[in-house]
Amino acid sequence: MNRRRLTRNRMGWASEQLSPLSELFIEYASRCCRDASSPALDLGAAYGAAALAALHAGCYVIANDLDAAHLAVLASRLDDTSRPRLSIRAGRFPREIAFDFASLGAVHASNVFHFLTGNQLDFGLRELARWLRPGAKLFVQAATPYQQPFAAFLPEYHRRLEAAMKWPGWITKLSAFSSHRQLSQMPRSIHLLDDNVLSAAARRAGFEIERVWLYRRPDLPAGLHLDGRESVGLIARRSHS
Repeated sequence: MNRRRLTRNRMGWASEQLSPLSELFIEYASRCCRDASSPALDLGAAYGAAALAALHAGCYVIANDLDAAHLAVLASRLDDTSRPRLSIRAGRFPREIAFDFASLGAVHASNVFHFLTGNQLDFGLRELARWLRPGAKLFVQAATPYQQPFAAFLPEYHRRLEAAMKWPGWITKLSAFSSHRQLSQMPRSIHLLDDNVLSAAARRAGFEIERVWLYRRPDLPAGLHLDGRESVGLIARRSHS
């Protein structure tokens, strides 16, 4: 049975069930992040489901979250074998954390990007391209407009797409478009992304797109279901240049 826990900072809930995107990240990191000089970064790790799975697969992991209490829960779950391979880095991405140039072997960002403004996304992606080793991969999962709480926003979203707006999914005040019963678990503002918008942002930062697709996460509550396109996944490679 899937277990979900509310986050402490009104950023939705954290799932113990790995998404298809997270599973692909762990498979990749288990081959490329087994050395302390090439760790995997888990952005917005929350209580650490993906970080724990990567550690159990033998990876060196840096776990980040803006709430240090979430990371303390993660640290408390470690066994003696995994503990030496985990580093903790609290802070809000992208402005409050930084890493050395070409020092990371992979980055996992699950349900982080839809909390960032357009400017923060552009800056954050450029930073990730600097931090990753040449050829290393970025794994992103984010919310799309195609979720039940955002259904009333879809006509406006499509109007913005037709107007070729750079960030058509930015909603300054979510309550203006939604009265969904789970609204209290969401932030005031949200940035809904799709495959085209997310891949365009990654390309601007210098990433090479390996795969981008829309899907329904297996752990998504039924109350968020709409048409099977509720999440967007992106796998991109930091160029060698």
